[in-house]
Amino acid sequence: MTRTSATTLILTFVIAAAVAWMAEALLVMNGRPALVPPLTLGVALAVLGGVLLLLAWPVRQAARGKRRIDYRHATSVLGFAKASSIVGALLTGGALGALAFFATRAVVAGDAVLALAVIAAGAAIELVAGVVAEHWCVLPPDEEDDARAPASAPEPA
Repeated sequence: MTRTSATTLILTFVIAAAVAWMAEALLVMNGRPALVPPLTLGVALAVLGGVLLLLAWPVRQAARGKRRIDYRHATSVLGFAKASSIVGALLTGGALGALAFFATRAVVAGDAVLALAVIAAGAAIELVAGVVAEHWCVLPPDEEDDARAPASAPEPA
């Protein structure tokens, strides 16, 4: 499994921000209320990031040879880490896009700005936790892998 690339996370962030901005603008232009997720979403995302780091710590210790764990646990944590990084980028972009929309209005709804700021912070925590946990799940190269690597071509005499 390959690491989640920075390009993927940045594109996800930018697209989510643009879509959130356009969705809020379309809702308001059509006379409907803007969507504001609950403040507790940000707290839940931050807690999820913390849980991910707690689950990834034994995998990090196993990768360093200090502990043995089941491969299913390591695989599950790696999948959770990849998903968390992508969802964190998506929700951070969406929250900041909506926050930018509200900040540019003539009348700013303080509750909406606070809720979106907390959600953006919680999603950013989840994003960082996902990237860190994914880094912790990397195994060091084996000695067998080094032995199987093709030798460099001999120098001409």
